[in-house]
Amino acid sequence: MDLEKLTFARAKTENVGEMLAIIRRCMNEVNRKNYAPREFEKYLSHFTAEWLSDIIKTRHYYEVRYEGKIIGCGGVNRDYNQEKQSYFTAIFVNPDYHGKGIGKRLVRFLENDEWCLQSDLIEIPASKTACEFYRKCGYEYRTFPPVFSEADGSTIMHKSRERRAVLHSPK
Repeated sequence: MDLEKLTFARAKTENVGEMLAIIRRCMNEVNRKNYAPREFEKYLSHFTAEWLSDIIKTRHYYEVRYEGKIIGCGGVNRDYNQEKQSYFTAIFVNPDYHGKGIGKRLVRFLENDEWCLQSDLIEIPASKTACEFYRKCGYEYRTFPPVFSEADGSTIMHKSRERRAVLHSPK
Protein backbone atom coordinates (compact mmCIF):
# COMPACT_ATOMS: atom_id res chain seq x y z
CA MET A 1 0.00 0.00 0.00
CA ASP A 2 1.35 3.42 -0.99
CA LEU A 3 0.64 5.73 1.95
CA GLU A 4 1.39 8.71 -0.31
CA LYS A 5 -1.93 7.97 -2.04
CA LEU A 6 -3.88 8.69 1.17
CA THR A 7 -5.97 11.84 1.03
CA PHE A 8 -7.51 13.74 3.92
CA ALA A 9 -10.49 16.04 3.46
CA ARG A 10 -13.19 17.54 5.65
CA ALA A 11 -15.96 15.00 6.10
CA LYS A 12 -19.29 15.49 4.40
CA THR A 13 -22.61 14.60 6.00
CA GLU A 14 -23.66 12.73 2.85
CA ASN A 15 -20.87 10.22 3.66
CA VAL A 16 -22.08 9.47 7.20
CA GLY A 17 -23.26 5.99 6.20
CA GLU A 18 -19.83 4.96 4.88
CA MET A 19 -18.01 6.29 7.93
CA LEU A 20 -20.54 4.78 10.33
CA ALA A 21 -20.05 1.39 8.66
CA ILE A 22 -16.28 1.66 9.33
CA ILE A 23 -16.88 2.71 12.95
CA ARG A 24 -19.27 -0.18 13.59
CA ARG A 25 -16.92 -2.69 11.93
CA CYS A 26 -14.07 -1.49 14.14
CA MET A 27 -16.22 -1.70 17.21
CA ASN A 28 -17.49 -5.20 16.39
CA GLU A 29 -14.30 -6.71 14.99
CA VAL A 30 -11.65 -5.01 17.13
CA ASN A 31 -13.03 -3.39 20.28
CA ARG A 32 -15.65 -5.96 21.28
CA LYS A 33 -13.06 -8.34 22.79
CA ASN A 34 -12.10 -5.87 25.52
CA TYR A 35 -15.55 -5.24 26.97
CA ALA A 36 -18.29 -7.24 28.64
CA PRO A 37 -21.28 -7.81 26.31
CA ARG A 38 -23.64 -5.44 28.14
CA GLU A 39 -20.99 -2.71 28.33
CA PHE A 40 -20.13 -3.15 24.67
CA GLU A 41 -23.74 -2.88 23.48
CA LYS A 42 -24.14 0.32 25.52
CA TYR A 43 -21.02 1.86 23.96
CA LEU A 44 -21.98 0.74 20.45
CA SER A 45 -25.42 2.34 20.79
CA HIS A 46 -23.79 5.80 20.97
CA PHE A 47 -22.57 5.55 17.36
CA THR A 48 -25.59 6.80 15.41
CA ALA A 49 -26.01 8.76 12.18
CA GLU A 50 -27.26 11.74 14.19
CA TRP A 51 -24.21 11.63 16.47
CA LEU A 52 -21.78 11.51 13.54
CA SER A 53 -23.65 14.19 11.56
CA ASP A 54 -23.42 16.49 14.57
CA ILE A 55 -19.68 15.86 14.87
CA ILE A 56 -19.17 16.64 11.19
CA LYS A 57 -21.12 19.90 11.51
CA THR A 58 -19.51 21.15 14.74
CA ARG A 59 -15.91 19.89 14.67
CA HIS A 60 -13.02 19.52 12.28
CA TYR A 61 -13.86 16.00 11.15
CA TYR A 62 -12.04 14.32 8.27
CA GLU A 63 -12.43 11.45 5.83
CA VAL A 64 -9.37 9.39 4.93
CA ARG A 65 -9.49 8.06 1.39
CA TYR A 66 -7.37 5.60 -0.51
CA GLU A 67 -7.87 5.36 -4.24
CA GLY A 68 -11.15 7.27 -3.84
CA LYS A 69 -12.61 4.99 -1.15
CA ILE A 70 -13.23 6.15 2.44
CA ILE A 71 -11.09 3.90 4.66
CA GLY A 72 -10.95 5.95 7.85
CA CYS A 73 -12.15 9.00 9.72
CA GLY A 74 -11.32 11.13 12.72
CA GLY A 75 -11.61 14.61 14.10
CA VAL A 76 -10.51 17.40 16.36
CA ASN A 77 -12.55 19.52 18.74
CA ARG A 78 -11.58 22.56 20.77
CA ASP A 79 -12.24 22.49 24.47
CA TYR A 80 -13.26 26.09 25.12
CA ASN A 81 -13.52 25.36 28.85
CA GLN A 82 -9.79 24.70 28.91
CA GLU A 83 -7.51 27.36 27.48
CA LYS A 84 -5.39 26.14 24.58
CA GLN A 85 -6.62 22.56 24.65
CA SER A 86 -8.11 20.34 21.97
CA TYR A 87 -9.09 16.72 21.77
CA PHE A 88 -9.44 14.01 19.18
CA THR A 89 -12.75 12.36 18.55
CA ALA A 90 -13.96 9.20 16.83
CA ILE A 91 -10.77 8.04 15.12
CA PHE A 92 -11.35 4.82 13.17
CA VAL A 93 -9.66 2.96 10.32
CA ASN A 94 -11.35 0.20 8.34
CA PRO A 95 -10.12 -3.12 9.85
CA ASP A 96 -9.06 -4.28 6.36
CA TYR A 97 -6.38 -1.56 6.49
CA HIS A 98 -5.09 -2.01 10.05
CA GLY A 99 -1.36 -2.39 10.56
CA LYS A 100 -0.42 -0.40 7.45
CA GLY A 101 0.43 2.95 9.10
CA ILE A 102 -2.84 4.67 8.22
CA GLY A 103 -3.84 5.32 11.85
CA LYS A 104 -0.46 6.91 12.61
CA ARG A 105 -0.75 9.06 9.50
CA LEU A 106 -4.24 10.13 10.56
CA VAL A 107 -3.08 11.04 14.07
CA ARG A 108 -0.17 13.07 12.67
CA PHE A 109 -2.56 14.79 10.23
CA LEU A 110 -4.94 15.67 13.07
CA GLU A 111 -2.06 16.97 15.19
CA ASN A 112 -1.46 19.48 12.38
CA ASP A 113 -5.08 20.69 12.34
CA GLU A 114 -5.21 24.40 13.18
CA TRP A 115 -6.97 23.75 16.49
CA CYS A 116 -4.25 21.33 17.60
CA LEU A 117 -1.48 23.67 16.46
CA GLN A 118 -3.00 26.38 18.67
CA SER A 119 -3.24 23.99 21.65
CA ASP A 120 -0.78 23.34 24.41
CA LEU A 121 -2.42 19.97 25.11
CA ILE A 122 -4.20 17.38 22.98
CA GLU A 123 -6.34 14.77 24.70
CA ILE A 124 -7.88 11.61 23.34
CA PRO A 125 -10.55 9.45 24.97
CA ALA A 126 -8.97 6.07 24.18
CA SER A 127 -10.74 2.74 24.26
CA LYS A 128 -9.05 -0.20 25.99
CA THR A 129 -8.21 -1.49 22.54
CA ALA A 130 -6.61 1.75 21.30
CA CYS A 131 -4.42 2.63 24.30
CA GLU A 132 -1.32 0.85 23.03
CA PHE A 133 -1.71 2.45 19.59
CA TYR A 134 -1.89 5.95 21.10
CA ARG A 135 1.03 5.18 23.40
CA LYS A 136 3.08 4.33 20.29
CA CYS A 137 2.00 7.70 18.86
CA GLY A 138 3.50 9.43 21.92
CA TYR A 139 0.40 9.86 24.08
CA GLU A 140 0.49 9.24 27.82
CA TYR A 141 -2.20 8.23 30.29
CA ARG A 142 -3.70 11.06 32.33
CA THR A 143 -3.83 8.66 35.28
CA PHE A 144 -1.86 5.49 35.82
CA PRO A 145 -3.11 2.91 36.10
CA PRO A 146 -5.71 4.11 33.59
CA VAL A 147 -9.29 4.55 34.77
CA PHE A 148 -11.94 3.66 32.19
CA SER A 149 -15.21 5.60 32.13
CA GLU A 150 -18.43 3.68 32.71
CA ALA A 151 -20.16 6.05 30.27
CA ASP A 152 -18.11 5.19 27.18
CA GLY A 153 -15.39 2.73 28.21
CA SER A 154 -12.53 5.14 27.49
CA THR A 155 -9.62 6.58 29.42
CA ILE A 156 -7.99 9.95 28.73
CA MET A 157 -4.56 10.04 27.14
CA HIS A 158 -2.71 13.24 26.26
CA LYS A 159 0.27 14.81 24.55
CA SER A 160 1.67 18.26 25.35
CA ARG A 161 3.02 20.78 22.85
CA GLU A 162 6.53 20.14 24.20
CA ARG A 163 6.19 16.38 23.74
CA ARG A 164 4.86 16.86 20.19
CA ALA A 165 7.88 19.05 19.37
CA VAL A 166 10.35 16.46 20.68
CA LEU A 167 8.65 13.53 18.93
CA HIS A 168 8.37 15.33 15.58
CA SER A 169 11.75 17.06 15.53
CA PRO A 170 14.22 15.95 12.84
CA LYS A 171 16.92 13.71 14.24
